[in-house]
Amino acid sequence: MKTHIESLIIREAQPTDAAALQRLAELDSGRVPRGRLLVAEAEGRIQAAVPLAGGPGIADPFRSTAAIVSLLGLRAAQLRGLARRRGSNGHRRPWAAPAPARARARVAS
Repeated sequence: MKTHIESLIIREAQPTDAAALQRLAELDSGRVPRGRLLVAEAEGRIQAAVPLAGGPGIADPFRSTAAIVSLLGLRAAQLRGLARRRGSNGHRRPWAAPAPARARARVAS
């Protein structure tokens, strides 16, 4: 069965996501990753989560989430690169490349 997702929201997990992340981890037979997380939300539910620092994430095993997990991993890598280009005061270094423009993604799963 192929599912089409019209809209996918990628955002940083918030404390209010704790219960949803715990349920997702239980479905995935895993644990909620430590540290700051990026989550992908579709149809009002968190479908997957990956650590911003890198490493394995969690995803709904009853949905086709491979493309969503890949997209989250790419975005986490972009954010890590952006953080490295910023100075300790949080301002962009003048010699650093500009941050990538935000793009809206369509994901078929």
